[in-house]
Amino acid sequence: MNKKKEMNFNLNNFLLALSLSFDSKNNCINYSKRVAYISLNIGKSLNLTPQEMSDLCSYSLVHGIGYFKSNKLTDDFFNFSQEFSNNLPFLLKNDNILLRKKEFTNDNYLKQILHFSILINNQFNFEKFDVKHRAEIITFIKSELNAVFSKEIIDSFFTVSQNNSFYLDLENENELLYFIFSNLHDFTTILSFENILSITSQVYKLINEESQLLDIVSKASDFYEFEHKDKLTFLIAASLNNIGKSFISNEIINKNSKLDTFEYEVIKAYPYYTKKVLSNIMGFNDICNWSYRVQERVNGEGYPFGLDGKELSLKDRLLAVLVAYDSLSSKKPYREAYIHEECIEIMLKEDGLDKAIIEDLNIFMKDS
Repeated sequence: MNKKKEMNFNLNNFLLALSLSFDSKNNCINYSKRVAYISLNIGKSLNLTPQEMSDLCSYSLVHGIGYFKSNKLTDDFFNFSQEFSNNLPFLLKNDNILLRKKEFTNDNYLKQILHFSILINNQFNFEKFDVKHRAEIITFIKSELNAVFSKEIIDSFFTVSQNNSFYLDLENENELLYFIFSNLHDFTTILSFENILSITSQVYKLINEESQLLDIVSKASDFYEFEHKDKLTFLIAASLNNIGKSFISNEIINKNSKLDTFEYEVIKAYPYYTKKVLSNIMGFNDICNWSYRVQERVNGEGYPFGLDGKELSLKDRLLAVLVAYDSLSSKKPYREAYIHEECIEIMLKEDGLDKAIIEDLNIFMKDS
């Protein structure tokens, strides 16, 4: 591995971390993990290969990305999940596995298992499941799913779910994670920084459809003559800096008037959640640190941890300035975008931003 151009990347580790964000978007805690748990139980019963198990888990986790477009299992939900997954490094070729069809070919077990597990998970509330509802599940499968999915899939589910522990595990995040990890082989691979950035850029666009932050960060990296690795990892950090906003309600994020005191305190928590997500991704230590510190200030009056200049690196302070500039120069529900000169003037008045970096930004963004 060329450490200046590549890094280790484990797709399921990455998706498990991001599932916190995906599931929070629709207030469905552990939703994706439960789909993965059900799928892997069936897959294990059917003796799928380690590669098939790994991909099955990845598809189970990534399908929840559809919540960014729809909170129901519509065609848009599945189409969007499939579109997002097209860039991911799965182990096997499984074209259009996330797309919904009324019928499934008998030889495509992965697709059948995935969609069977999605339907079961969405039909029943496993967060607070009463074992007395097991009879309802059996009835639902026999009446609604028996003619759609193969007998092998259905029989496998009945086999793995016959014990109460199956349902109790579905209520417990630790048990879900333990089962997932204990039934997967380590298929960590080596990806270029460009490939990882192409993946994380998709995540960024989910939350920031109109933002120009990545272009601004790229210009700043060139201005400071960052080496290849530094530039690409810094861009990856920028692309993930506000993934924590998926934990904040849309009513607050999209409010078209000034936030009240309570709402402002709620939104100030988003870097905390960004750290919570990214700290679980292997090899992302620096990326995580740069990402969650974007609202920290050199005077110690930022949030959520109140770090000061002594605790903030150049890249911490730089990304904080670039995020502030991008926010000011972007149109918001409650105001129009500020022009460049107005952004610089506003930022220079804020004591917590690095003034030297603002002056540099004025140079490399003035003619953009």
